[in-house]
Amino acid sequence: METEQVYVKNDGTGMERALKTADWVTRDAQLGRRDAMHLRLLVEETLGMVSAMTGEFQAVFWIEYDKLDFRIRLEAKTQMHFEKREELLSVSSGGRNYANKGIMGKIRGLFETAIADYKEVRQMQAESGIMNLSYGAMGIDASNTMSQTAMTWSLEQYRQSVRDESDRLQDEDYEEYLRELERSIVANIADDIQVGIRMDTVDMTIFKNFG
Repeated sequence: METEQVYVKNDGTGMERALKTADWVTRDAQLGRRDAMHLRLLVEETLGMVSAMTGEFQAVFWIEYDKLDFRIRLEAKTQMHFEKREELLSVSSGGRNYANKGIMGKIRGLFETAIADYKEVRQMQAESGIMNLSYGAMGIDASNTMSQTAMTWSLEQYRQSVRDESDRLQDEDYEEYLRELERSIVANIADDIQVGIRMDTVDMTIFKNFG
């Protein structure tokens, strides 16, 4: 099953409709109270990220589900005229907004960068914790740049990378990454989050199985 697609903006447009869509899904799928609350929280976190986006932001929101498998979807176009790109990139010091905290904050930074300039995403690989540390990728797969999805970030790969790189991190850095994962509502509820970046589109899928 797939719900209607709802256009959501960071000025609040479409938010109430998106939440009503989530509530309808919980009833249609006959989720129990706890599972319904978790699905609602994941949707709220998604919409909260939209609300925090810089500049004018619009995306398409919908939910796909099959029995107890759920996918919360968000998709935005990356094409942007020069003036809007410069406005967005100038928000942060030095023209890059990489100081996002928390899992959803980092994903928001990835969205903002991809929308402003697709090429900037590769620069993020050298400068942002969401993509990598100085010694290896942290959740990003850019091995096949000729494919339709040129890059994909995955929360599960990020978790694994933190574990794999623990011996190369300083203790305080490792603890910071762990705290970030432990404190994130969405990271504790979702099975995985994947962000795909193409030349004209950036999309996020939150996966949750209630089985």
